[in-house]
Amino acid sequence: MLLADVIEYIFLGRGYYSMAGKNRADSENKFKFIKGILHFVNLLMCYESITVEVNRRNALLAALSERIPEISDEETYENLLQYDQEVGTPDSVASRSLSRYFDKLLPKTAGGLWHELLVYIYLIREDLGYIIPLLLHQKLFSLGDHIVPPDFLIISHDKRIFGIEVGIKKEIQSGSFSLKTAIPTATVDTINSRNSDRCPSCKKWLGFCPHVINNYSNPDFQIENNKVNCMKDCSIYTREEIARGDCKYSKYARNKARTLDYTHHEFADKKHYHYQCVLNNVEDEMRDSIIEAQDEAAVKTHYPQYSGLEELS
Repeated sequence: MLLADVIEYIFLGRGYYSMAGKNRADSENKFKFIKGILHFVNLLMCYESITVEVNRRNALLAALSERIPEISDEETYENLLQYDQEVGTPDSVASRSLSRYFDKLLPKTAGGLWHELLVYIYLIREDLGYIIPLLLHQKLFSLGDHIVPPDFLIISHDKRIFGIEVGIKKEIQSGSFSLKTAIPTATVDTINSRNSDRCPSCKKWLGFCPHVINNYSNPDFQIENNKVNCMKDCSIYTREEIARGDCKYSKYARNKARTLDYTHHEFADKKHYHYQCVLNNVEDEMRDSIIEAQDEAAVKTHYPQYSGLEELS
């Protein structure tokens, strides 16, 4: 949590001033900031691979203990160093104490930090109003009381004020804030967004590809649908390159189809996988069949998008 606070201060406490342009209408720097956030989110997703990559996790522990020798004296350090299974994932069987110690190595688990950063740039790109980040202000005080604010406040272009809470299960907190301030609060759904896809095969997160980053940070690009058809839309790879799995960011998600032989495999279960993971884990004959099919319905990726704010548009 402390590491997340430091990162949020860098981006949303000081770094966001970089969005100021030559004049108030200049949006160029805003989209540079958006691009920087998307790249950083990809780094966070890579960093969290230490949940499932034991060698990478141990290398991090070794590097930390080299720079801060006292860490190796902590009670759970050696236990984590010897633990050879995934930790910090929904399927982890690690003990509670081990999981809590591991959690200290991460800014926030399960995408908590990157959702907050992504929601901020989503609000900016959707131009819903003036955005006030309150992520570092977990309590707002008066002399005799305090309130717990939402993650963001929006001053809309028609001079209304709304609160934005990132993630569900905070209804009581949001309700209390609204009752005390008369500021309505909306909740952003992060669970069902396509920004939280963890590949069921390798257990790693599915990041944002260069095509998505370039378009999302382009002020002239209009996003009509958050789904990207990789075969048809990609500006980085050819259709044939996408089909053979050259892009490490492409997702694969579809159901089995009785009449389509190239869908008769265990990964055709509508979950979102790395397309490369699918190709690397089916039989050679099925792999060739999938590549030859160039399945537009299955191979895709997504732009950042969140539900829960439709009434503010």
